[in-house]
Amino acid sequence: MSTVKISKKTQSILKNFATINKSIVIDPGSRIRTISVNRNIYASVEVTEKFPQQVPIYDLGLFLSGLSLFENPIFDFSDPQKLEIKDEVHQAKTQYYYSDPDIITKPPSKELDIPGVDVEFNLRTDTLADLLRAASVYQVPDLCLYNGGGNINLMVCDKKNETSNTFSVPVGVLDSPEDEFCYCFKVENLRLLPGDYKVRIAKNKIGHFQSTSTDLEYYIALEPKGK
Repeated sequence: MSTVKISKKTQSILKNFATINKSIVIDPGSRIRTISVNRNIYASVEVTEKFPQQVPIYDLGLFLSGLSLFENPIFDFSDPQKLEIKDEVHQAKTQYYYSDPDIITKPPSKELDIPGVDVEFNLRTDTLADLLRAASVYQVPDLCLYNGGGNINLMVCDKKNETSNTFSVPVGVLDSPEDEFCYCFKVENLRLLPGDYKVRIAKNKIGHFQSTSTDLEYYIALEPKGK
């Protein structure tokens, strides 16, 4: 099949992935993956569309802006050098020449997995929105997970400043309330599509955010302690 109709949902996913890396290589098949240039944010999702060949896009934001010109865009893969985009209803069309995939930061060939779980909890979309809004109001860079009296708490703060403004929310109860821990992410790295997530934390390594409604997932690196 040389043509693929692109859904609004897949366009929304690509817009989110463009905030992680401005470039992307879509591999043949139905799984779309991306990784940040610093390799500290990774995202992966299975979409309904099946791409017949590799699609390397250097400027994903520009590509999506062009895609917005069409009501119901259809990708035509007939030409191996470029992608032709048509509209399902109108006669309009555009073409986008493929990038060199070797100049784009790509995810590893193997799917990632979390190396053991130290803490896990459910994160609701409204809770995350409140935390991100508080981080913006107080202009603080960190989101930290810690044991607050036997509860799993999330707090936005500036971990380098003991007197910074903070905003915290309980997100679960610990099975072992005596366990002391504090794991931190950079707020700027929490580039998640709105939704509810199951979050698993591997000590001193990485956090895994798994959508509870789709197979969309993110891996986000924890910040080193003391930094």
